[in-house]
Amino acid sequence: MPEGDSIHNLALRLRPVLVGKQVRAFEAHTIDDARAATVVGHAVESIEARGKNLLIRFDDGRTLHIHLRMMGRLRFERPRSSFWKPRTTRPQLRLAVDGAAIVGARIPVLRLLEAGKEERAPDIAGLGPDILTEDFDLEEAVRRLMGLGKMEIGEALLLQRAVAGIGNIYKSETLFGERTNPRAPTAKLGAEKLRAIVKRASVLMRRNLGRTSRVRFQVYDRAGKPCRVCGTPIERFRQGAPPGRSTYHCPQCQAASPISSAR
Repeated sequence: MPEGDSIHNLALRLRPVLVGKQVRAFEAHTIDDARAATVVGHAVESIEARGKNLLIRFDDGRTLHIHLRMMGRLRFERPRSSFWKPRTTRPQLRLAVDGAAIVGARIPVLRLLEAGKEERAPDIAGLGPDILTEDFDLEEAVRRLMGLGKMEIGEALLLQRAVAGIGNIYKSETLFGERTNPRAPTAKLGAEKLRAIVKRASVLMRRNLGRTSRVRFQVYDRAGKPCRVCGTPIERFRQGAPPGRSTYHCPQCQAASPISSAR
């Protein structure tokens, strides 16, 4: 699943291509043709990343809401020569302006929100503070995490209603950087430790803004390989409601944090 940094980077790439331009063609498999046709002729007013959500806003107040989840993909489609022709097969999503189009496939969340309905839309309503915005509210994020009580911190960091934008990669990388056991009960870590965890996640994710590739991972996707600090083999386990999400950690470097009595 693309994490918040990837969606912010996607928004950065889309803005110079789409913002300020009139829509010449629009189709989406979840939106009936008659309604989709009403988007044509309107201009793209802004593009925003909010957590893992991409919001393309039009000048009539409506918003195209995209959430890629695990499998969704977006790509550019540009004319390369006078002989260029767009694909003839109908895509899941196609939004075209003069000189370019974005095309999407396997997108599980694709909604055209009416004016004034954005804040109440599923996946947006109740979102926690976005860790990558300039006005990110660290204290509100810590307050929401503290309210999760005995939930393990490795699961809590993925809850978008607590902090928006963190995904599986940065969950594991952040907890390793803070030498925190991913099974530690969130509230038992205390506000000061949670503040440090969220700050580190923000730093790691901001490093990736504007980059085309991520920095070298310390633990993520390195199960069985030696820890870069102590040499202990990195472990992977499933965490959260079944089937659970993969968590990677060093059992030596991250052993000191309090662990749930249920374990």
